[in-house]
Amino acid sequence: MKFTITEKKENPLLQRLEVRGSVEFAKETPSNVDVRSAIAKNTGSDESLVVVKHILTKFSHRVADFDGVVYKNLEAKNKNEMMTKHLKKQAEEGAKKAADAKKKAEEEAAKAKEEKAEEKKEDAAPETPTEEEKPDTESQEAPAEEKSEEAAPEPKEEKSESSEEKKEEGDA
Repeated sequence: MKFTITEKKENPLLQRLEVRGSVEFAKETPSNVDVRSAIAKNTGSDESLVVVKHILTKFSHRVADFDGVVYKNLEAKNKNEMMTKHLKKQAEEGAKKAADAKKKAEEEAAKAKEEKAEEKKEDAAPETPTEEEKPDTESQEAPAEEKSEEAAPEPKEEKSESSEEKKEEGDA
């Protein structure tokens, strides 16, 4: 790929350098990224400050003309360049991914803190129950046993009563 800049025009009002030139290529038309990197290399600026406006090929020739702009700083570029739909979409997707990554990192940090807190509580708490806890568990178990004993004799008494009633009815 042979790259030549034919015209440079300084535009101090917009804080940029306007560039025109031509590209000779062997196979396919160079992409905007290829032309942008070539312009940045020839002008000695950062690729993020270069914007390619046009790449115009000549029919049945392996030559293309291009127009580009090199801004002096990022503020001037953001102020003067419109963001296209696909660039807006890419920026939104990037912002969503960044927000999701931040959210995941916060959740992992919170989980790690909770696990550390649980480990500290487990280390601080004794494995055997204290004397205060023992009476509580025994008192809770005792009423359950009493209830089961009380419930069992009652049906037996009913059966005996019903058998006595039957005998009395039979005698009558």
